[in-house]
Amino acid sequence: MNWPFASAVSSSVKNSGRPSGLVGVCLVAGCLFAGPWARAAGTPPASQPRDYHFDGTISREVLENCLSRSISMGGLLKGLGGEEAIRSIRAADSQRQAAAQNYLSGFQGTIAQTRSNLATLAKSAGRAANEFVAGGGFWVAGRQADFIAEACGRAGGLMAAAPLGERVPANRDVILYAVPGSLSPEDLNIIGQWQEKGATVIKFTSPAGLYRDYFPIDTVANLVELWTWTGEFVAACTRLGKMPVLYQSYGLPGGPERGKKYQGKRFHDDLSVKPIPAGVLGRAYLDQIERMLAKVGGAQMPKILEAAKWWGRATSTTVLVTGHIFPRHAQDPRTLPLGALVAVPAWEDKDLLDASHPPQFVLYVGYQFAPQRLVDQAKAMEVKLLYFDVQPAQPPEPARNILYIDPAWPLADGCVTVPGYDVPILPASGVVQAAIYWTLASERGK
Repeated sequence: MNWPFASAVSSSVKNSGRPSGLVGVCLVAGCLFAGPWARAAGTPPASQPRDYHFDGTISREVLENCLSRSISMGGLLKGLGGEEAIRSIRAADSQRQAAAQNYLSGFQGTIAQTRSNLATLAKSAGRAANEFVAGGGFWVAGRQADFIAEACGRAGGLMAAAPLGERVPANRDVILYAVPGSLSPEDLNIIGQWQEKGATVIKFTSPAGLYRDYFPIDTVANLVELWTWTGEFVAACTRLGKMPVLYQSYGLPGGPERGKKYQGKRFHDDLSVKPIPAGVLGRAYLDQIERMLAKVGGAQMPKILEAAKWWGRATSTTVLVTGHIFPRHAQDPRTLPLGALVAVPAWEDKDLLDASHPPQFVLYVGYQFAPQRLVDQAKAMEVKLLYFDVQPAQPPEPARNILYIDPAWPLADGCVTVPGYDVPILPASGVVQAAIYWTLASERGK
């Protein structure tokens, strides 16, 4: 769908979240460099004073063209030389790209906060490990449904983790409880009842302000804390002489067979991992996530900006999603509707577009392997496509209407190596998927 963009320059700038000072820039651009815009409105005779006032609507494309002209000519109006004007233009482009990273930079700020709270997370994980080693169950619950899906049955995650559902927790059970934003009185009541039964409840919440502008940071921050906490939980278990069983990706050779081998087991009895000090695994996970997001916000950002323009201008859009958190994560009732969300298989390469009714823009939120047939379809149908997964199609971008983003998470998904353990642990894909999706969505709305 198209976003309602402008009924006047002032409302356009206000709705996009840009400073109101840009209104003057736009009017200058319209006055001095009207080009096709002025001709569409009718060019007044030379003998009459020119009037570029308008009360109707303008398209996003026209306004962006207008703004780009105002920036390009600004240096010349200030009397700058050619090279200085070019530097001015490049500086303005850099400023626009920095603005595009508002969501991403806000999210990265929460990672820094999680890092500062690592000692508290480690202490919480240590208490939970004591209960789990003593025989308690490991459950996941709360109002954040995508958190539950992310925590259970996950490559690099704990095999013992399961949705609590309608079960009644028992003494020594560990429950991870996640909500968007802060806990409600009903949440507190439920948690209190479980604690009275002897359960240990680990709460994943966010302070006010982490949800803004229709694009959630809070729920993604909860996912980062989930895996940071899990790393500290694993380390605490090793200090108690136990190594929990964690999944290997079923998309890799041997993954399903390994899963069957350890099905129903809470701890390994076939390997030994030395005790891991507090803070080591959690810090390693945050390091990896920050590295991946830095790549997304750096080399990949120009493609994100270009695809966001495609998405914003398209009159028909399809979002194809894979993984554990989607489509639930993007169906947050607090967000604006961003088009149809279609869950597709992560490990099956097949035609995904209807040739008789192709959309103008397709976003593919991938996992490990390239959607080669989708890429081929998009090229043949001239459908604009942005896709991201670990392994790109060959070639990655076979036509100008196709863009590939390298999300930087590893093929195994688990991104932290534990000495003595046979697979990497703590998955990154869900976090990075969400970060890319909401960065794109926030840019689409500008």
